[in-house]
Amino acid sequence: MQSSTMRSRAVILTVALLAGLIALVYLAERKSPSAGESSESPVTHPPARPPSPFRRSASPGPAADATPPPPETTSNLFQRLSSGEVDLQLTAEQCAEYLRQYGTNVETLLATQMRDHIKLAAELFPNDPRVQFAVVARDVFPEARREWLDRFKQSAPDNALAGFLSAREYLKDGDREQGLKDFAEAARRPHFDDYTLEQVQNMEDAQLSAGRSLAEAKLASGSGLLLPQLAPLKALAQDVQKIQKEYVAAGDTASAEALAQMGRTLSQQLSTGEGSRCLINQLVGAAIERILINPLPGDSQPAFLDRTVQQRMDEMTAFRQSVKSLIPQVDSLLARGNETEIISYFDRMKIQGEYKALLWLQNRNNLR
Repeated sequence: MQSSTMRSRAVILTVALLAGLIALVYLAERKSPSAGESSESPVTHPPARPPSPFRRSASPGPAADATPPPPETTSNLFQRLSSGEVDLQLTAEQCAEYLRQYGTNVETLLATQMRDHIKLAAELFPNDPRVQFAVVARDVFPEARREWLDRFKQSAPDNALAGFLSAREYLKDGDREQGLKDFAEAARRPHFDDYTLEQVQNMEDAQLSAGRSLAEAKLASGSGLLLPQLAPLKALAQDVQKIQKEYVAAGDTASAEALAQMGRTLSQQLSTGEGSRCLINQLVGAAIERILINPLPGDSQPAFLDRTVQQRMDEMTAFRQSVKSLIPQVDSLLARGNETEIISYFDRMKIQGEYKALLWLQNRNNLR
């Protein structure tokens, strides 16, 4: 695994990257994705550091009359991880031991997030939707991408994510008719599952198998999750917006509104629905909605909104501002947290979502 990609979400917890993230997702509607669009999460990666197995720094034993140093705390771990002094990335040897302990199955192979292990999972379990999603999201077999997308749609007929990813691929390839058909079908599907909860738990098991403490395992798994599906979903909204603008230019506002309503289903899944546990998902969800209602007149009130377009835009701006006001505190809040608080924080992320977990952490620190 590359050190930079394994830390792609870890630095979301730091001030600088999250500020950049907010700018990225909210300026997305003004800029089309480049031809070399990354298949990973749309997060700016930090400078790569040489990979190294996690180890605690060795130091000489204290002198006989010296005061024993205080025990290491999770806050120290967080600070050292943020600064690059420690690396919670699993080594190849630790991954191999994890597979030996837990067996070679879908859960263990995908937990490592290694491309070679995803390829092996595709060979051994080609009909599992979790494997199909991993293959598509990480673009493991680019020459057979359409085949894997069709498998994913067939294996997970109720999962809207499969249809939205398929729609993006069709539109990218210039097949507007099939792309809009998949877009409409995906908007009618009842569920949205990116397998995040299961993935994080399996990653935590992998960390524990390597001898990590519970706090270390939760910090590593909660911050090391890759979210490669967000970039194509944002690009899908941008593709649809181009079609909306054509409709508006032709005086067909009704068709533009219909596309916005379909796209709002996707944005709500990321903002408040089944796909909203990660803060970056919520930000991308809001950006997608902003992209898709932006072509509509600001003073209009489409049937799918209970307010005007401009009022809804103002609400999303307020949410962005609330996130921006919270982000500068995150680094210091986590750095001050004790081991119990860090464990509770990442557990709350899984249950309540990252944004609510941040609010809980803020409130807990304010009570001190």
